[in-house]
Amino acid sequence: MIRTAVRDGLNSLQNFGSDDVLAALGLQKRRDPFLEVVLPSVALFAAGAMVGAAAAMLLTPKAGPVLRRELTEGARDLTQKLGNSANQATHAVQDYLGGNRSTHASSSPT
Repeated sequence: MIRTAVRDGLNSLQNFGSDDVLAALGLQKRRDPFLEVVLPSVALFAAGAMVGAAAAMLLTPKAGPVLRRELTEGARDLTQKLGNSANQATHAVQDYLGGNRSTHASSSPT
């Protein structure tokens, strides 16, 4: 009978996590403002900038071939900038999470 009670108590402790302890104390884990606020805000800003640039290009009164050439050049530039930004963001997140400290610190911005 005592063994069963002890075994049941140990089983319930195995499923007891840090969130349960914090909840019992009326606390919760601290939210990470970088991942929950800053990163989505930057993504929304970048998306808005792209939509605005596309609208400006399409609403500009230009001849068809000139507009197509500028759109093609703009798309190439945007692709290159997005690639560079994605690499920088990847390194920044890795540094923030503690994964790749020396690589980012020694690289120079492009």
